Amino acid sequence: MKYGLKTKIVLLILIFFAVSLCDAVVFSAPKKSKSVSVSSNKKKKEIISKNKSSNKSQYSKKEITSKNKSFQKSKYSKSAKKKRKPKIYVRKVALNEISILETKKLAEGVEYKKVQFGKDPLKIIAHLVEADFDSTQNKVCVLKARNNVTGLDYLKNIYDDYHFELTRIYEGDLLALVNANFWSAYLNYPIGLLISDGEVISMKKYKEWSSVLFDKENRPYIDNFELFGEIIFPNKERIEIDNVNKRTENDNVVVYNKYFGDSLPKIYVRDLEKMVEQTIKNMTLGQNDLDTFEIEIDTNQVRNQILKELQYESKEYSTIKYAFQYLEKPIINERVKVKLLQIDTGVVAIPSDGFVLSLPLDFKRSRWKVGDVAELFFYTNKLRYIEFENGVSGTPRLVRKGVARHEAYQEGSRGYRFIGAQLPRTCLGTNMSKTKLYLIYVETSRSSGSLGANLTQLATIAKKLGCYDAVNLDGGGSSSMVINGEKVAGNGNSNGRKISVAIGVLKNSK
Repeated sequence: MKYGLKTKIVLLILIFFAVSLCDAVVFSAPKKSKSVSVSSNKKKKEIISKNKSSNKSQYSKKEITSKNKSFQKSKYSKSAKKKRKPKIYVRKVALNEISILETKKLAEGVEYKKVQFGKDPLKIIAHLVEADFDSTQNKVCVLKARNNVTGLDYLKNIYDDYHFELTRIYEGDLLALVNANFWSAYLNYPIGLLISDGEVISMKKYKEWSSVLFDKENRPYIDNFELFGEIIFPNKERIEIDNVNKRTENDNVVVYNKYFGDSLPKIYVRDLEKMVEQTIKNMTLGQNDLDTFEIEIDTNQVRNQILKELQYESKEYSTIKYAFQYLEKPIINERVKVKLLQIDTGVVAIPSDGFVLSLPLDFKRSRWKVGDVAELFFYTNKLRYIEFENGVSGTPRLVRKGVARHEAYQEGSRGYRFIGAQLPRTCLGTNMSKTKLYLIYVETSRSSGSLGANLTQLATIAKKLGCYDAVNLDGGGSSSMVINGEKVAGNGNSNGRKISVAIGVLKNSK
């Protein structure tokens, strides 16, 4: 059959449309074509837009519900935190309004002042002992409770224990005392550097805490000090000292002096449960609202920690011990000659005028013999040219070069109550020329109406009382001050809490 030209063209057009329709159905591939009407395109667009809007509405609903859930969770967690950490209400005190309530001359160059900041009922009462060491014979003294590294006692008892001995030695009088170092729970070791009359009681720095070291002229230097030690033998052999009066590792080289006890190892007469009971009592006594740290006590944890400490001490039975005698007065940043008295294992007596060097049995050493003269050398990381006699530690720095701003966060403290609550406080400071020592005790008392201070307020108080540099000491239930044998004020408890270390001013008549 023959087709005309017009017929052929019509057939080709029909075939073209048939093919295009098949593509649209099979592959769902939209193709622009003149044959698709404008109205159909509009309908398709409307359907697509509706689908998109429905998807958006569904997604937004899911997003809203998830946000609501997260908000509820965050709200719940915040409320839970609020339950665990009650709000601290700081009552503002006009620290620029200062009035002196009482003054008393304790000795030449030493004066006591009772100072009030603010007015009733919003006031803070601070007790200040200002000691001038520039042209007087007054002396700084650092006293360890019970004359033992782990000893604790009330400040008044420490005064009574040392008063007679110090007045006999120096022919003077113990004028004033305040509490000093913080102390750890369990076996009650003081925290941070501690030096008394040239002898190191505690050697290790804690975190970035500050220390106050006093030179021979009683000038105080406040800084982040670290302490190192070594013994130098006649053959120039040097042995690094890892710690003093405490073993923390089996392979440590440790020096033990009279503050550890009469012998090495210690011979305990108390059983474990009595030690646990006494430790918990020391931790809880006077705590209540006056503590600067919150303590959660777990009896099993206390028992395990004591056992751990005792196990380290029991390692001393398997060490070799060298007993030395001081040939010169001990001091920091100066070599001190010492004489080897004894080499032994087992239980060894600690000389009252010397120390015992404890080495692991496998420690490589030369042939030392009794009678050898060696050198004991403790030195600081800073100010190596200054010889230091006494030292205590605390945290945080309160005043630095005349600027009153506490440095709790820089030194590693985060406790919201320790930093922000108005509590009894103790701090120590000095003037710009380091010729004066300021001992400051802020009381909290219902009878006097004193509110206590947080660290920000304490820094301001210290500066206003004359401090160019100052550091915070142990506080809360530990805070106390004794003047001429009497407590100046109560802090909510008749005796306060037992403390580890006291620092004070001694009238030296020699």
